[in-house]
Amino acid sequence: MRNFVERIGAAAFFMADVVVFVSLATLFGGFTGWIVGIWFGDTILGIAAQLGVKNVTMFQLGAFLGFIGGFLRTKVRATVEEK
Repeated sequence: MRNFVERIGAAAFFMADVVVFVSLATLFGGFTGWIVGIWFGDTILGIAAQLGVKNVTMFQLGAFLGFIGGFLRTKVRATVEEK
């Protein structure tokens, strides 16, 4: 029974972890999109309009990309061995 409870606790912690990190990634993406939009907004939104994405702000575009990126955490680790 203890093993089952530990697994349920680990699953709940993992789900909370996913929700928190995806929410933070969305907020940081939106803020970053807004900052980048100050200088490159017309260029980026022009390219997005050519791709069919219209009537969005840089904050919305950044938040969307941050939301998607929140699920794509990197799992690759680089190790260097000296000989």
